[in-house]
Amino acid sequence: MVLFHLKTFGCQMNVYDSSRIVGLLAEHNMEPTEDETNADIIILNTCYIREKASAKIFSELGRLNKLYLRLKGKSPVFAVIGCVAKAEGENIFKRAPFVSIVLSSQKYHLLPELLKKALAEKEIIAKENVDNKKGKKTKLSHLINTELSGLEKFACLPVTKNTEKIAFVQVQEGCDKFCTYCVVPNTRGREISRTEKDVLEEVNNLQKLGAVEINLLGQNVDCYNGLDENGEKSSLAKLIKKIAKFENVKRIRYTTSYPSEFSDEMIELHATEPKLMPLVYLPIQAGSNEVLHKMNRRYTKEQYLELASKLKNANPNIQISSDFIVGFPNETEEDFEQTLDIVRKVKFIQCYAFKYSPRPNTVAAKMDGQIDLKIKSDRLKRLQTELRKSQDAFNKSCIGKVMSVLFTDISKVDDGYIIGKNEYLQPVIVKADTKLVGTIQNIKIESASYANLKGKII
Repeated sequence: MVLFHLKTFGCQMNVYDSSRIVGLLAEHNMEPTEDETNADIIILNTCYIREKASAKIFSELGRLNKLYLRLKGKSPVFAVIGCVAKAEGENIFKRAPFVSIVLSSQKYHLLPELLKKALAEKEIIAKENVDNKKGKKTKLSHLINTELSGLEKFACLPVTKNTEKIAFVQVQEGCDKFCTYCVVPNTRGREISRTEKDVLEEVNNLQKLGAVEINLLGQNVDCYNGLDENGEKSSLAKLIKKIAKFENVKRIRYTTSYPSEFSDEMIELHATEPKLMPLVYLPIQAGSNEVLHKMNRRYTKEQYLELASKLKNANPNIQISSDFIVGFPNETEEDFEQTLDIVRKVKFIQCYAFKYSPRPNTVAAKMDGQIDLKIKSDRLKRLQTELRKSQDAFNKSCIGKVMSVLFTDISKVDDGYIIGKNEYLQPVIVKADTKLVGTIQNIKIESASYANLKGKII
């Protein structure tokens, strides 16, 4: 049996890709191992969104290579896949010549055959190098495929054979928005959607295997327009309505939304479909219209606030989470104050906030007016303080309420306690029989902190 060690970096989309890769390689007698020192294959599934993403990958490759050099005799096949693979391409081989395979996210269905070829070549080279009396080493050839393509990878993936209670399903990939700070169109390609039939078959299989919560994934999930059974374009709302008909599916979530693509059909669905969770992840990035324009975000602050209001009017239980970037080129103090203003108005319950970092081959990286790191750090700290106020206030408002919690883990800290997530993805801790892990229970919240809620089963 060939052993592989798979390390995943970045977003939930990469986590999903890695789960499918594990199943794909299992079909070819390749088994995952947590022990990186005992692996025949090392796979890094990479992300290119955050600052110094490439540097992190090259650093990890260097660490692993040194580890195997110390072991003397163990020489695994190295594969770099995902967004850094697409962005860096041949440069990976130049900086890390021991890497055998570089493969984009759209091509990972080719991984088994490429790995088999690389493993066979390793054996031949090892023998040649032992037999070579002149001491001249035979070099490894490089296998690369980073061209973007369509949906054929999904047709090549095997049916999932096991799942957790919370399952993820990719329905859409790529992005046509071309935000000036973002590399996704270059690393994940243009927008494509899987057919309804393809998605529904995967969901049906997952719910039969025991999944009770389905998370639909897409770079711009609102843009889902896969063909239905009649060959006509569907929509995210229509797809969710069909998924909700599966009896074992109790919860449905989706991410990531794009504000100007969020449809009235989806707003109405949040008012009528009880299986659709009331947490809407709606990245805004900045509160200043001037900054949004420079980011090429295709909405205004006013339009965003109107959408938030429509959602909460449709369903008073809805809460909103978001993303923010501070210190975008030419962002003024007044621009930043508008970001703080929208935080106070919307009262986000969970958010990700980052300092702007230039990404290679993006428009924003070449803009004048790059902000000093000290200013960016100060603004991030102030923003996080404001966001924490909103999250703390919401957490405390949950005390005394009854919330639905899907329990997924046993507490590693408190004996006799189990942990789950409520409708809003807040961690909830309850003293209860561990047999309840995997079930959904109604919990009365008794206390709240910034990190979690605690309660009892009713």
